[in-house]
Amino acid sequence: MTTNPSIEKLLKREARIGVIGLGYVGLPLVVRFCEERFQVTGFDVDAEKVRSLNQGQSYIRHIPSEKISRIIKQQCFKATTDFDRLSEMDAILICVPTPLTDTREPDLSFVEATADEIAPRIRKGQ
Repeated sequence: MTTNPSIEKLLKREARIGVIGLGYVGLPLVVRFCEERFQVTGFDVDAEKVRSLNQGQSYIRHIPSEKISRIIKQQCFKATTDFDRLSEMDAILICVPTPLTDTREPDLSFVEATADEIAPRIRKGQ
């Protein structure tokens, strides 16, 4: 095995995973991590989306509510708008929109804003 504690946590499925953005990329990623027995916290700015997910309701057609309900009942997933909880995570994945600009370049403003928001909240060097 490795001597890196973070890698060890991942290999043992003890790492707490944070997914920022619970849309068409983030929510399927949450489901997949839960299927692999990780504890996942989903972060989103949309309080209504967070409420619905915590009640076991999916808003994405190809992800049945039964899947969301199951991972909520298994207590491997919780959605939140409280970005201060990022400090509890061992790994954070950013899944926010990157729409194209008028010049067909990716608009990274959502990624940059997310990075600015999470920077003071993450644990460093652990």
